[in-house]
Amino acid sequence: MKKINWLLLAVFTCAAICLRTGQLRTGFDEMGLPIAGNLFGTALIIVLFAAAVWFALEGRKLPAASDVADGTISDCFRFKSMAAVFCAVAGAFLLPASVVASVAGYSSGLQMMLLYVSTVVSAFCLLYVVVTLYRGREVLNVTLLVPVCSLIVYLIFLYRADASDPVLARFYIEILAAALLTFSSLELAGFAFGCGSPRLFMPSAAMAALLSAVNAAQRQSLASMLLFAGCALLELGFLIAMDFTKKPRADETIRPEPEENEQI
Repeated sequence: MKKINWLLLAVFTCAAICLRTGQLRTGFDEMGLPIAGNLFGTALIIVLFAAAVWFALEGRKLPAASDVADGTISDCFRFKSMAAVFCAVAGAFLLPASVVASVAGYSSGLQMMLLYVSTVVSAFCLLYVVVTLYRGREVLNVTLLVPVCSLIVYLIFLYRADASDPVLARFYIEILAAALLTFSSLELAGFAFGCGSPRLFMPSAAMAALLSAVNAAQRQSLASMLLFAGCALLELGFLIAMDFTKKPRADETIRPEPEENEQI
């Protein structure tokens, strides 16, 4: 991304974290019900909307899906920067750490075990993808589908857990973060199958990183904080590594310049 996009991503993230903290402290009454017209809550919605619009417009400047369809995922994501490698590897290790923290909190049950296993497997798959791309080798395509399935399971589990809560303001950030992480992972997997779209991946990854950071800052639990911090770092790692070089379409041919007539 451009430097201005990195700067605005940092500004939007810091502003959203501060506003969300203010909303959690002042936006609810003693009964836990939302206070209408809370300044922090309203400003947070405006900041998130402005960030989404900005990154969507910036994404339109990237090559179309057809321009990168002939390339592989190693052509689109180059882990040559140590910052990209550090963010992605650190994020991958934080995912199983969140599982350990959740188990230590005595969370059990069949659904939780399914979520634990899918999270750990996804972490190893993402670590394999990062290491393989760092070495310049081709990635096994199916490994990028594992995080997508894991996030779908987590999104369903999260929605069912929050379905009984009538106060949307308490959990909408977490739902949005999980939904955008799922969409971003799906777009990332698309590059391995020749159908990825830079114009969709960049905005979704940027917003997923932003919302994941905000949700981690809420500090609902150690497991949730580690999980979303790891997801935010992973998104940042792939944003740093992305390299969408516009490629000529297959139907485009280069016409040779006409040769000058030779003089006799």
